[in-house]
Amino acid sequence: MEMIKEAGNICHSGSARAWHRAMRCGASNPKNRRKSPLFNGFSPVNVSFMRIGYSLSLAGSQAVVNHPSAGLKASQSRSSRGFSLLVLCCLAAAGVGGVVRAETELSSVRFEEHIRPLFKAMCFHCHGEEKEKKGDLDLRLVRLMKAGGKSGSVLTPGDAHGSLLWRKINSDKMPEGPKKLTPQQKTLVRQWIEQGALTTDPEPADVADARFSAMELKHWAFQPVIRPQVPQVEGYALATPVDAFIARRLADRALPFSPTADRATLIRRVTFDLTGLPPTPEAVQAFKQDEAPNAYERLVDRILASPQFGVRWGRHWLDTAGFAESEGGVESDPKRPHAWRFRDYVIDSFNANKPIDAFFREQLAGDELAPPNPPDPGNARQIELLTASGFVRMAPDPTQANDTLDNRNAAAADSIKVVSTAMLGLTVGCAQCHDHKYDPITIDDYYAFRAIFDPLFPLKGNDWRRPSERLIDVTPADLRAKAERIEAEAKVVEDEINARKLVLGREILAKKLADVPEKRRDEVRLANEAAEKDRNEQQRKLLEDFPMVKSPQFIAGFLVEYDNAAHRKFEKESEKVAAIRATKPPKHLLMVADEKPGIEPVSAVLFRGDPASPGEKVAPSELAVLRRRPPLASVPSKDPNRPTTGRRLAYAQHLTSGTHPLTARAFVNRVWLHHFGRGLVATPNDFGLNGDRPSHPELLDWLADEFVRHGWDQKRLHRLILLSTAYQQQSRRTPRLDAIDPQNELVGRMNVRRMEAEAIRDAVLAVSEKLNPTLGGPSVPVTVNGEGKAVLGEQKFRDGLVTGVQDANNANAFRRSIFVEVQRSLPLNMLLTFDQPEMNPNCDLRRHSTVTTQSLWFLNDEFLVQAADDLARFILDSGADRESQLRSLYQRLFASKPSLQELGSLIDFLDQQSDYYRLNPDPEFEKRVGPDGKGKAPALRALSALCQTLLASNRFLYID
Repeated sequence: MEMIKEAGNICHSGSARAWHRAMRCGASNPKNRRKSPLFNGFSPVNVSFMRIGYSLSLAGSQAVVNHPSAGLKASQSRSSRGFSLLVLCCLAAAGVGGVVRAETELSSVRFEEHIRPLFKAMCFHCHGEEKEKKGDLDLRLVRLMKAGGKSGSVLTPGDAHGSLLWRKINSDKMPEGPKKLTPQQKTLVRQWIEQGALTTDPEPADVADARFSAMELKHWAFQPVIRPQVPQVEGYALATPVDAFIARRLADRALPFSPTADRATLIRRVTFDLTGLPPTPEAVQAFKQDEAPNAYERLVDRILASPQFGVRWGRHWLDTAGFAESEGGVESDPKRPHAWRFRDYVIDSFNANKPIDAFFREQLAGDELAPPNPPDPGNARQIELLTASGFVRMAPDPTQANDTLDNRNAAAADSIKVVSTAMLGLTVGCAQCHDHKYDPITIDDYYAFRAIFDPLFPLKGNDWRRPSERLIDVTPADLRAKAERIEAEAKVVEDEINARKLVLGREILAKKLADVPEKRRDEVRLANEAAEKDRNEQQRKLLEDFPMVKSPQFIAGFLVEYDNAAHRKFEKESEKVAAIRATKPPKHLLMVADEKPGIEPVSAVLFRGDPASPGEKVAPSELAVLRRRPPLASVPSKDPNRPTTGRRLAYAQHLTSGTHPLTARAFVNRVWLHHFGRGLVATPNDFGLNGDRPSHPELLDWLADEFVRHGWDQKRLHRLILLSTAYQQQSRRTPRLDAIDPQNELVGRMNVRRMEAEAIRDAVLAVSEKLNPTLGGPSVPVTVNGEGKAVLGEQKFRDGLVTGVQDANNANAFRRSIFVEVQRSLPLNMLLTFDQPEMNPNCDLRRHSTVTTQSLWFLNDEFLVQAADDLARFILDSGADRESQLRSLYQRLFASKPSLQELGSLIDFLDQQSDYYRLNPDPEFEKRVGPDGKGKAPALRALSALCQTLLASNRFLYID
């Protein structure tokens, strides 16, 4: 089994990125390792914990959580299956099985369904989209292929080898360039021709209508949401209407719901899902003892009311919005020191249960919803709306450091990607250079859609506003006055210091003039006193001959070169000035969508996406495929009643009208995704033809309609899902479920999910009693320490030089991870190790890797080691007997109690570790615990090693 785990680690970690992460997280630093048999090749950990069936992350993470109750036999069985899958994956990667797929015959190949998408992706750019088609050949319609181009007809239905189209494709002469059709794709084309080159629908008479097929336009996501009837299903426990839709599909395969999870599992699951934190032992105990029929319902309501709900679900939206506190796009990656206000707006909105339609409108057009008068610090609603508008400029913006046409265009394109993926679930960016390869979105559509936002992105001229020019000062009057008073106080002290510096400068100058020959002294003094612009050539030459003579002001400014002792004294006094200024309240600056009043940019299609090659003009408009239903009144080029164009507000109102086919579907799908680990549409950012189809299309539409009918109430939506039988199922796999539905698309059980990076860090802090739950305010800064790691803290400067790193080793260091600064180029090492996404420009779906650096982090990282020490000290200080301590530890980490077998293994482990530490004392550890704790050191170190081991276990890291 250990060999299989090692193979899994090698398979997952063989990448440059893994080694890069290993170096950056300091995994190779021997100073970070515990001096314990825990890290020897064969240790008490391996003996004790493998006996109770644990799969530890430090031994090689597995996709399936091995519960203690499963025992070693089950663990071996799963590992064997994992090894078989590993072999199959390796064979697949080597190409085995490809021939079988290539030769599979389809009974009926149709142009619209099978061939057109292929030609659209590979051929239409030369033979369809351009006005001048290569060889005068148009492949968009079958009749146009039969008609042919300069070389005559290219298609003879029923005769592949007699068709020029097939011969060109089969010989790899077409498409031109390195990208060719695969053997499977070639086989599909051949089958289609041999079957008669059939179409599903009659072809349009007008070639202009050939850009999209009827099938593309009828794609499910572009159709209006129609509320289906809730199915009637017998023999299933239906707690909410959600269950009826799930049960119907299960019934079709004669599958039942899985049994309901036990209460410990349920409270841990729902608490993590809603807050990103583990339940407290007190909450677990109270829920287990609550015998009321609606105990679970009341639990859900209590957690939904927690202020930590906004933190958890705010984090999900910030991924989608691409929230970052630096500009990105360039190596310098300038910071956005005020972006945290948008983060707080999002958290507050989720906690307040703000209707999602209002939430969307505020982010798209908060500045246009706000009163047009100058920002009033006392108008909280106006400030909220302006803060929300930062969403549309959250994408990377390299123009702060390098304001070029290309960088302006890149900032605009990234912003459009964020808007379209977050609110539409579509990848419209593919149409930036040419017609979309998969969806019915033309390049003209793309730029008409982008024209809605063009007033924020005037590519040419002087109307572009760099990030620093889009900040609005909304500091309250009382804080402004306080800052002015403090500045005046600091200025008095500073002026007095500078005056004494100037006196010293004059004294030093007098000494320097004394070294000048007497006959030239007066003319040198006069030349030095003259303003530089007033000096004649002779005076300039004179000062070059006597370079040691400088003005008193120059000498005072560079005192370190003349009198270092005096310089150090003045520096010490200047610290008082800095200390006074440090008490000034910071300015309240907002990063907003600051559309310049009065501008009405002319929008145009950019030839192949090149901002230097504008073509045909376009008017602002919704995408054509979505404009048909619901009808959208044309987006105004300029709203006469507003200083801004009003384009974004008109679009936001259309988007949240309740009849748009995508808005509600996309949002409810994301909520389902974060509760089940997989969306009803598995591609949350792509509802188009290249994305996955819904596993339960009627449920998706019912949820979307129900959501809108009830005022876009997000907490009601959560409650509807969380109270369902489907959500409360246990996650245990069965041979029958695995055989019929291995990917769990039918939702016949709950999916096991690993915590995200932020949840891992927050959970570790919570169980070790270190978490600071404070909400809001400036982010905890991230910087680089002497080992090159990105850590919490700020760089310390002296004389403009970096002198060290000040660790944020205070309450701020233990705040939730959402409040850690998000620099695009400098993510916190711990979060990077566990797949925190890079916001370039946003993240629609987090990926989870299993790499060796994660195991090394659990073994070596100072944060985890310290957390294990803190947890052990907390458990030990409880004063209970050892068995009670271990039960308390289990309850804290896993929301459950250990079995008798597990308890015995834990005690064996502690005995072995204590014996080892008694024989191998660690002076540094004993010094850290102090004289009072010296006698407890072996027991404390043993318990700390146990805590570290359990924190590294899959049982802690995965939500069951």
